[in-house]
Amino acid sequence: MATESLRQILLQNAKGKLPKALHEGVGFAFDFGEEEFDPKAEEWPIATSSATELVFRHTSGLKVTRETVLHKDFAAIEFKVRFKNESDKALRPISKFRALDIWFDKSVISGNSVVSSGGGLADGYLPPRSFALRQSYFSPTAPDMGAVHLTTEGGRSSNKDLPFFFVHNDELDEGAFVAFGWSGQWEAFVALHMPKETLRVWGKIPELEIALEPGEELLGPSILVGFYQGNLSDGSNRLRRLLRDRYIPKVSGRSFTPIATFDHWWHIRVNFDEHLLAKLAEGAAALDQEYFLLDAGWYEGDGWYSSIGNWEVNSKRLPNGLPAFADFIRSKGLKFGLWFEPERVARGTRLAQQHPDWILWDHAAPTQLNQRPFPESMPGLTATPYLVDGKTQHEGLTDCGLLNYGLSAVQDWAVNMMSRYIKECGIEYIRYDFNMEPLQFWRAADVPGRRGVTQIKHVQGFYSVIDRIRELHPETVLEGCASGGRRIDLETVRRFHTAWISDHTVDPSIVRFHLHGINHFLPGSYAYVQYVLPSGYQDQFQPDDIGFQSMFGGSFGTGGPVHNWSDELTARARTHIALWKKLRRYLVEDFYALTPQPTRPDSWSAWQFHDPVQQSGFVQTFRMRGAEDRHVVRLRGLNEAASYVVTDAYTGERSKVAGANACNVGLPVSQAQMTSRVFLYERAG
Repeated sequence: MATESLRQILLQNAKGKLPKALHEGVGFAFDFGEEEFDPKAEEWPIATSSATELVFRHTSGLKVTRETVLHKDFAAIEFKVRFKNESDKALRPISKFRALDIWFDKSVISGNSVVSSGGGLADGYLPPRSFALRQSYFSPTAPDMGAVHLTTEGGRSSNKDLPFFFVHNDELDEGAFVAFGWSGQWEAFVALHMPKETLRVWGKIPELEIALEPGEELLGPSILVGFYQGNLSDGSNRLRRLLRDRYIPKVSGRSFTPIATFDHWWHIRVNFDEHLLAKLAEGAAALDQEYFLLDAGWYEGDGWYSSIGNWEVNSKRLPNGLPAFADFIRSKGLKFGLWFEPERVARGTRLAQQHPDWILWDHAAPTQLNQRPFPESMPGLTATPYLVDGKTQHEGLTDCGLLNYGLSAVQDWAVNMMSRYIKECGIEYIRYDFNMEPLQFWRAADVPGRRGVTQIKHVQGFYSVIDRIRELHPETVLEGCASGGRRIDLETVRRFHTAWISDHTVDPSIVRFHLHGINHFLPGSYAYVQYVLPSGYQDQFQPDDIGFQSMFGGSFGTGGPVHNWSDELTARARTHIALWKKLRRYLVEDFYALTPQPTRPDSWSAWQFHDPVQQSGFVQTFRMRGAEDRHVVRLRGLNEAASYVVTDAYTGERSKVAGANACNVGLPVSQAQMTSRVFLYERAG
């Protein structure tokens, strides 16, 4: 099985005991009717076998293709499985499809743990579930009694767990990273099987059972598996570099680096007109922001949530039209961005009336979850009013359906609708949102013997829409959003330049917690956060510097009524934004957590972003209220034989330190409570 086995392909570049302990196998499994797929059986002859494609043709007419991409420099492999019915009749159902199914032998089953993270939720407490790091160890006394189970909820891929994780072996000082590329419902397991003395890792789309029609073809999730030697940071940085170099898309052929984006939404919502937007644009320009995002509410209708499906410009809020406003934004030195949410359709809107056959309505189950946005993150929705003709209104509950992206006509409509505005308005930034849980709609649309087909076709249609938008408009930055960061996976990383990671961007301590977690899996360019204080009710709030500085570990933007900021606050914010722009190139380099994730409001925390080639980077420390006066941080990634010049980014004070001392003894840091310090360093000439 030289080219059939993932092990043999990986061993071309992967080093260590883990890849050698990988069982020979094709990496996936499924049942075909009552029969379990057996790649060695006579009824599954191999038609093609190479390092990039493995094709089985069953005697019934089912063609099974594993497509493989080897990332040699990263000791990693990506693969996906395609099913096609080449016969002239419906086939037996495909079920129990495990898009990932690999085993390791007994030589490596001791000393393993699973390192994972929560998804992009919006908890307003510390520590939140969102991007909370978890290291799960197998029981030393009864290791066969449990499995680490990761999954999502409601059909958006990071609506519970992030579909990226590590299997790390402390005894061997090496590990593997795994990423699941499926923007729908998924689950993964890591388990010890002591009777067989194996460590098994598998993942799937749950509840799948599909009898393919003649000529029908379905493509499964993409799976990324890679290996590393060293500690968890070594694995984390190998994964980050791989995503940066091979997955995150370019902008007009250029590598994407973090950008500074202003978003009008916070504490304003739909309570805007052209006059207010003009003030906001002037405020954003004064802060040296680079993009201006006009968020939800620019289309026809009073409420933002209940009007989705009316994709014509709201003439009350924008009487001079969207192109004229976009021109005004550019006159302020900003690039124009616009919010879209094509997949959700509110009942009674234009699209719902014009194309009722395009929309999936869940008639079989309560639609409570999809009658209001952000079920858990915004319980006080009706407490936030908006104005219509000078009268206070509340959003209320709205019945929404799911636009069926499985239909090619729907995909064409979505591409044409967004392309029209991109061309008319010169849009250079899109926030693509998705504020509903689609799983119940997919389930309701499936018929017996076809369970899961609606989801698969919808997800593939979603990929097609975004791919076509990127092909047509390569200069436009695409941001993925789904009620925060609830649809982040390998395939969205492949398509979107950045992601809105959580709808809780208000408390800087929580944002800092998020960034500490997500940077273990994704480059900092992929973590879009905003400073949005003060909230509307905080009349006496005095923003502190650490609030701005807590955003430095991601793509740092601002939001809300910045036009009301005092000159002093604007000047302070400009100082921090200017420094972040000097630091941002390092966000796509290596990341080191120099302290545990900050779970308490009275702790120290620190992180380091490091360019291993240039041997430069920055260290940032945070001291919260009640923490001890002094802390020592031990740097990572430095050449211990070299010396480094360390500069306080705010005071300009410089010192020289030996690499060995910085890494092994550490740098003592003192600072006042509720402050942050930033130290730039570079190798001494």
